[in-house]
Amino acid sequence: MHFLPITEPHPYLNTIQTWYEDSFPVDERRDFADLVTLLPCPDMHLCALLDTPHQLVGFIIYWQWSDILFVEHFAIDPTKRGQQFGQQALEQLVRMAYTYLILEVERPEDELSQRRVRFYERQGFTLNLFDYFQPPYQLGNTPIPMRLMSTPAITNHEDFERFSQLIKTQVYERFYRR
Repeated sequence: MHFLPITEPHPYLNTIQTWYEDSFPVDERRDFADLVTLLPCPDMHLCALLDTPHQLVGFIIYWQWSDILFVEHFAIDPTKRGQQFGQQALEQLVRMAYTYLILEVERPEDELSQRRVRFYERQGFTLNLFDYFQPPYQLGNTPIPMRLMSTPAITNHEDFERFSQLIKTQVYERFYRR
């Protein structure tokens, strides 16, 4: 598994856009044109996931700060799911330098969201039970009830609040159009 950083317009972006828009509801993602404007952002990483030097199998968008790596979006080509590409990508992320690796998941209230949580748990993540709401991508929209998963587990509420605030200000509110 190879992570190919995309920091400027690239031919893979057309396929990534399709997977991005098909995999995430409109209120749980940015407009893709807005995402493309963030490519030069030094703390945001959009990576094409390649199985062979030129075989695109997915993408991941993550933010990296001093001790935290936050996965904003992660998807595998629907025709390649079940072939362990997601597991391989997460294994590579886990080997990166950070104190906490954090991602958002829908609350496990139906079979699909429960399966997603179990997938991440098999990769070593813990479902943190503190209340969390994904901030809206557009100013004025409603936050979405979710959960944070992390490795290692976030065990105290102070750290959870600090991480939640960092994500809110650096991933969401920082890019609101006024």
